[in-house]
Amino acid sequence: MMILCLLLAIIVPPPAASPAATPVSAPAMPAAPPKTIVTVKSSPYCNSLARHFNGAFVPMYANDRTLDRVDTQLVDINELFGKPDYQTRFVDARSHLLKYVDVLQKTLPTIESEIVELRKGASLTSDQTAAKAINESADDLQRAYIKQRAMTIDLNGVAQTMMEYNTDDLPHSLGGNSYSEMKLPADMKDIKASLRFDGQRDVIAQNEEKAVDTAYDAAIANCAKQ
Repeated sequence: MMILCLLLAIIVPPPAASPAATPVSAPAMPAAPPKTIVTVKSSPYCNSLARHFNGAFVPMYANDRTLDRVDTQLVDINELFGKPDYQTRFVDARSHLLKYVDVLQKTLPTIESEIVELRKGASLTSDQTAAKAINESADDLQRAYIKQRAMTIDLNGVAQTMMEYNTDDLPHSLGGNSYSEMKLPADMKDIKASLRFDGQRDVIAQNEEKAVDTAYDAAIANCAKQ
C-alpha cells in the first residue's frame, strides 16, 4: 500500500518567525520515496490543511497497522481448536484482541475531531476549488473512519464473547469441530469471513488513498511556491 509513502505529501508549514522557505525533509522509507513539496507558503488554509489532515491520518494509519496484528489473531482463532494447546492459544488470542481493541478505541475520538477541524479549513479560503478539495479529502477520511469504527465495534463484540467462555469447558472434538460443524460451509467457520474483515479493510485503504491524493493536490496547488 502506498499510503505511507504519501504521508508527508501534506506540507508542514514553516515557523511563522522565519520568512524564508523551509525545506520539507522526508523520512527514510523502505519502499519508494514519498512525494514532497520542497518550498511552501504559510497561510491559515495551508497550516490548517497540514495540521488537521496529518492529525487525522497519522492515527488512522497507525490503526491500519494495529488491524494487521488483529488479522494474525483472527487467523489463529480460526485454527486454534485443531491444536493440542488450544486452551492456551484461546486465552492468548483473547488477550491480544482485547489489547488491540483498546488501542483502536482510544484513537477514534482524535481522528473524528481532526476530521471536523479539517473541514473548517474550507472556510479559510475564497478559492472554491481549494475549499472543495478540503471537503472531499475530509469526506474520504470520514468514510475510512466510519469503517475503522465499525470494525472496532465488531472486534470488541468478538473479544467480549470470548470473555464469556470458560476455557475448561471449551469443546475439542476431532479436528476442533463437531460432525455438524464440519458440514458447515468454510465461510461460516471463518471468523474473518463473518466479520467481512478483508473487504472492510480494502474500503478503508481505498478511501485513505483518495484522501491523501486530494490533499496532496490541494497542497501543491495552493501551498507550494511556484
